[in-house]
Amino acid sequence: MLNLSLEIAMPFEFYILVIPFCVIPVFLVSLDYLNKSTELKRKNYNVIDFDKFLKRKEEGDAVDSDIAELLDIDKIAA
Repeated sequence: MLNLSLEIAMPFEFYILVIPFCVIPVFLVSLDYLNKSTELKRKNYNVIDFDKFLKRKEEGDAVDSDIAELLDIDKIAA
């Protein structure tokens, strides 16, 4: 009877020891993947289309347009 109780307790202890070593690495790899993907998205958001930037600078913003209108200037040099 003693032998049987040891066999039953062994798988339970085995799972208690093995499950954290299986779950924690998967969790850490998932966190690393999420961190890298958000970092990549953040880098992509910071990319500026230079042509659009120049076009907007040529047009000027509302303040530049008002100043140019007051000074009777046709083009805004930014």
